[in-house]
Formats: sequence, C-alpha cells, structure tokens
Amino acid sequence: MAPDPLHLIRFLHTWPTEAVLSLTFLTCCLGLYGFARYFGKSGLYVYVVLALVVGNIQVLKGVLFSFSQTPIALGTIVFSSTFVASDILTECYGKEAALKGVWLGFGAMLLVTLLMLLTLGIHPLDVPPHHGDYHFLEAHRAMEVLFLPAPRLLLASLTAYLCSQCLDITIFARLKASRRGALWARAAFSTALAFLVDNALFSVLAWVVLSPTPVSWDSLLWTYILGTYWIRLLVGLLFLPLLSLLCRHLKGRRHAELS
Repeated sequence: MAPDPLHLIRFLHTWPTEAVLSLTFLTCCLGLYGFARYFGKSGLYVYVVLALVVGNIQVLKGVLFSFSQTPIALGTIVFSSTFVASDILTECYGKEAALKGVWLGFGAMLLVTLLMLLTLGIHPLDVPPHHGDYHFLEAHRAMEVLFLPAPRLLLASLTAYLCSQCLDITIFARLKASRRGALWARAAFSTALAFLVDNALFSVLAWVVLSPTPVSWDSLLWTYILGTYWIRLLVGLLFLPLLSLLCRHLKGRRHAELS
C-alpha cells in the first residue's frame, strides 16, 4: 500500500511550528544546493521560479509561533532563498544574469496567475456532494482560494519583489566591483537593505495605498514592516554559509571549464 501523505502531515502537526519551519529551511538549502551544483545557472533560474510560485502560495497560510500572540504569514524562508539565488548569480555569472533570473520569476508568476484565472473561468461541474465526481468541484473551490488573490496583494507583492531584488543585485554588484568586503559581508548588507525595502514597499502598497481600509501608520511600521523584518534577517544570515559554499563550487567549476 502506498504511503498516505496525510499521515505525515498529521505527524508534523504534533511538532512545534519552529521545528517544521526548520525542516522547510533545510529543504530549501538542499533544493538550492542540488539545483545549483548539478545544473549551474539554469538550475538557479529554475529554483527562483519555483520558490517564487511556492512562496506566493505559502503566504496565504498564517501560523502561530511560540513567541507571537498573533498569526504570522508563511513564505519568509522560501522568499528569502530567492535572494540567496540572486546573490549567487551575481557573484558567479554577473549582474545581467541575476536580473534575468528576477524577470524570469516575475514572468512565471504572471503566467501562473493568468493560466489559473483561465482555469477558474471554466464553469465547474454542478454535482451534489454524494456524486462520484464531486471531488472535481472541491478541487475548483480549493483553486479559488489558492489562485484568486486580491488584486492589490498581487500588485503589491510583484512590485515589491521587482524593486527589492533589483536593489539587492545592484548593491551586491557595486560592492563586488569596488572590492569592498568579503562575500558574506556583501551578501548580508545588500540583502538586509533589500528585505527592508521589500517589507516596506509591500506593506505600504497592500495595507495603505491600495487598501479600502488603511491601517494606522504605527501599525504599519511596527506590525507589518518591522514585525517580520528581524525574522527575515535571521533567515538571511542562516543562508550565508550555503551561499559561500555554492559560490566557491560554481566559480571553481567555471574556472576549470575555461582553463
């Protein structure tokens, strides 16, 4: 008998949230390592696209942490890993290659959204709950939840993604060109600024500019912008050893290919 994924899910439900997120972090590290080591630049592009799509789905789920009394949206780890991929592309293949990865992710997210809107635009089956094909109707309703985001959230998310990623790549590339700082320092500095811009731009657009009921500026700053910023910083720092490892490997492989 094939294993039932629900058994694993129920087992993980018995774990603390932080423990399951540690597995998520490990999975991102292994995925990024595998795609980069065995497929090089193409693998990094594929990872960026996958991580962006998955992150935009994950962010729909809110969870409680042991240190927080209010729900926090998921997606931080997966989103943060795309900045690691961008820094690796910049370090090993140049700024233009990294920007190409950003636009690939942006285009992929738009294409997925459009295709799923067309999928939802096809009239679902009209069957009663006891009908054998009722699972198709349930799947349609599930897709509505996952792929029918509020337009303001999608616009805010994609705008923040483009601006923060381009900022990260530009700062990282300039620091590299000026030979200032070690690899880990360049990555930490550029990513920290990019995370802040990403949080700020998304929050201002989603919860003030485009929101029908704007939040207060105090709530915007302390809850939405800075509330999860320190978590993103911690995740970004934890990714630094992997970034250094992959950059050494990819640069060594490129040198061997050219010699």
